[in-house]
Amino acid sequence: MTFSQLQVFAKVVETGSFTKAGEALNMTQSAVSHAIAGIESELGVSLIIRDRKQGIMLSDFGRRVLKSVREILNHMTQIEHAAMAEKGLEAGTIRIGSFPSAAARLLPKIIARFKQQYPRVEIVLFDGDDKEVSDWLYDRVIDVGFVAQLNRNDNFIPLTKDKMVLVLPKNHPFGDFPSISVEKFSDLPFIMSKGGCEPFIREIFAHAGLSPSVQFEVRDTSTILSMVQEGLGITIVPELALPDSLPNIEVIDLKPTYWRHLGLHCPYLDEALPAVRTFILVGQSLFHAESNS
Repeated sequence: MTFSQLQVFAKVVETGSFTKAGEALNMTQSAVSHAIAGIESELGVSLIIRDRKQGIMLSDFGRRVLKSVREILNHMTQIEHAAMAEKGLEAGTIRIGSFPSAAARLLPKIIARFKQQYPRVEIVLFDGDDKEVSDWLYDRVIDVGFVAQLNRNDNFIPLTKDKMVLVLPKNHPFGDFPSISVEKFSDLPFIMSKGGCEPFIREIFAHAGLSPSVQFEVRDTSTILSMVQEGLGITIVPELALPDSLPNIEVIDLKPTYWRHLGLHCPYLDEALPAVRTFILVGQSLFHAESNS
């Protein structure tokens, strides 16, 4: 069993396809199939189940060993990066997970500053909600995640904060309020975000001893805002998630003000590659400078 075979196995699981794994690794589909067959033959057990209807699935054994395989690949990458650092070369790959609004508005700043200093380091972005990013972190699919802090995250590095705001349809009776308390709107039809913000929203209501009158549950923020525009309900979203143009919508501050704290999460920080640690330091430096400007 070789390092390259383990790379192929992990990539097939990541992409869900022999063809896509081959494209990512610059291999033919037959070479990918041969690599998987080689591991299975050596171990005497199946790793992957091929199903015409459901596509590629992990066997029970494949599911059990996947984390170990990713740990082996991560340790090998650490050795390669350490060797490069010893030779004075900064290179390698950083895999970053993020929720969409941070990926669009915050991460590019860090990446641009980082690439100025380390142009040979490749950045790979994974887009998902906070739970998906957290799962990817603990499964070692990614090296670091840009997330919103909920309760206490091990090795969470705070960078900035994002204000939660109430969104109403235009000409709503509350539209002229400079700010508003939860008690004023708790009985109105509410559109609940399922894209990662739900815990923060429910915490806001719980702080007032109330629960939202949820009429719809929607994952996509743009869909939620369109529904508000049509008068189907109200919602609470992070300010960072709002588009620059907001036709037929009113945005009102909450009273008191509620924030979600955003930052980088790296649960295995003590094992992190030098490039990952440097990326985190660049992020801290950048946002610290902005907060003091």
